[in-house]
Amino acid sequence: MARARPTSPRCPRCHAPIVLEEGRVLYTCGYCNASIDTQGEKAPRPEYQAPASTGAGGNTGGLLVGGILSLCFTAGLVAFYSFSSVTESTGGPTPTSVPEPSPVVVAPPPVAEKKAKFQWDSQGVPLAVDLNGDGTDDIIGRIRRLSLVPGKTETRNQVSAFDGKSLDLLWEADLEGTISDLSGAVHVVHQGGRVVMSEPGAVHLLEPKTGKPLGRVALSDKPSRLCIPKGDTESVWVEVVDGQNLLFNTKTATARPAIEPPPPCVPVKWSHHLCFVPVFRKSPVPCERPRNLPAVPGFRAENVYKLEDLDVAMGARSPGSRVPMVAVFRRGEKAALWAENVADMDPRNVKESTVDVVDFSEDSLFMVYALKEGGEQLVRRDLQKGSVGWDVPIPNSRSGSGVSQIREHGGRIYVPHWVWLDVFDAKTGNLIGTLGAW
Repeated sequence: MARARPTSPRCPRCHAPIVLEEGRVLYTCGYCNASIDTQGEKAPRPEYQAPASTGAGGNTGGLLVGGILSLCFTAGLVAFYSFSSVTESTGGPTPTSVPEPSPVVVAPPPVAEKKAKFQWDSQGVPLAVDLNGDGTDDIIGRIRRLSLVPGKTETRNQVSAFDGKSLDLLWEADLEGTISDLSGAVHVVHQGGRVVMSEPGAVHLLEPKTGKPLGRVALSDKPSRLCIPKGDTESVWVEVVDGQNLLFNTKTATARPAIEPPPPCVPVKWSHHLCFVPVFRKSPVPCERPRNLPAVPGFRAENVYKLEDLDVAMGARSPGSRVPMVAVFRRGEKAALWAENVADMDPRNVKESTVDVVDFSEDSLFMVYALKEGGEQLVRRDLQKGSVGWDVPIPNSRSGSGVSQIREHGGRIYVPHWVWLDVFDAKTGNLIGTLGAW
C-alpha cells in the first residue's frame, strides 16, 4: 500500500497552496492577497491526503479536480469582468430583465339599458294631456307586459303614462281582473288636476305626475263609461253596467249616486237613421246614413259625418269597382264642395272598401285606407278644398289587426293598432314615434 505523502503548505486564510523558497520569510497569497510571515506565524503544518490509487482511476481523479478548479477560476473571471463593465457603464447593477410596459386595458363600452318591452292595447285611443307641465301633451293608455314562467305566459295589464317629448315611461298602474273583464271596463280621463282611472269593480284617483294612488271608490258592477259633465271642474260621471251610476269627486275621492246622466253625458240612442253600430262607435263625430245629399256623378255615399255646417260623406266609386272616395258638402247647398278618391295614389293599388276610420281637426280630414298588397295608409285632406296635405304609410300595419280608431289632438295624430301606438305630426305627416313592440 502506498504511504500518505505530505501536501504543500497552505495559506491560513484561504487554504490555497504556497510554494516555500529557501531563506524567504514573507509571502503574499496569490489567491486572497493575504500577507504571510513564516517567522511570526508559522506556516500551517502539512496535511495528509488519502493515498492515490494507481491506474486510470488516479488519472480520472486528477482530471476531475483540475476541471473543477478551472471552472471556478473561469466563473470568477466572468463575474469580475461583468461587474466591472456594469459599474463603468451604469454605476450600478443592471436588472436581469427589463419590465415591459403594462398593457393598456380598454374599458368596455357602457351597455345601454334595455327598456322593458310592452304591447300597446289598441282598444280605444289614448288620453293626451300635459301631466308634467312641460308644454307637451303626454300619453296615457292601456298596455300589457308578458313574462314567461315555466309552462305558461303571464300577462300584466296596466295603465301607463309616457312623456310626450321623449316617449319615455312616466308611471304605470296595475289593473286587476281577467282579460275578458278588462275589455270595455278600462277608461281614463283628466279632471280637476287629477287622473281618474276605472277598472272592473272600482274607480281610482291618481296623481298626474307620478301615478300615485290618491283614492278609490268601489263599484257595484263593471264601468262602461267615464264622462265629464259640462261646466263641471271637479266631477266625473261613472256609468255602471247595472245602472248604479255614480258622480265621482276628484277633490275628495268620494262618490254619490247619480243615476241620470248629466249633460252632455246622455248617450245617443241608436236608430235606423244612424250608421251601423260598428262604424258609429269608431268616431265621436255623429255618423248617419246618407239622406237628401246632392248627387255626385260616379260617387255613392254610405256614411255621413255631421260637423257644424259640413256633411262629410264616405263612400265608393259607382258604377265600377269600389274605389274608396270622399265628398264634402256644405249643408243647404246644392253641390258638393269637392269629391275625390281617398288615396293620393294609383287607385289600382288601393283595396276596395268604404273608409270608416276618420277624424277631424278645424280645417282637415284624416282618413285610414288599406292597400291591396297589405299595409295601411294615413292621409290628410283639406276640409274646404280637398287638397292632399300628405299621404304616409302606417308602420307595422302589414301585421296583426288593422287600425280601428284614430284621434287628432294638439297637432298630433294618435294611431293605435294591434300592439303599437304610432304618433304622427298632424302638419307634416312625419312619424314622431311608436309605443309598443311585438
